[in-house]
Amino acid sequence: MKTLLRNLAIALIILTITVLAWLTDPTQQDPCESINDDVAGVLLGDPDSAEGMETRALGAAAQCDRTKKTPPPEPQ
Repeated sequence: MKTLLRNLAIALIILTITVLAWLTDPTQQDPCESINDDVAGVLLGDPDSAEGMETRALGAAAQCDRTKKTPPPEPQ
């Protein structure tokens, strides 16, 4: 019984580390870097299926504009 509990504890620790590593992956691209690609896809895409893509692109653009940090103004 102790062996089973120890193995379950080890498996839980490994699973937790794996999930945390996956959630904090530094190699993921910033979605705001390619926002122009989404807008271009809407403009160049099929007009029949453009409504959903347009909504997504506009929502993503608004989200990126809201979260974009601007540097503080330089003191004069």
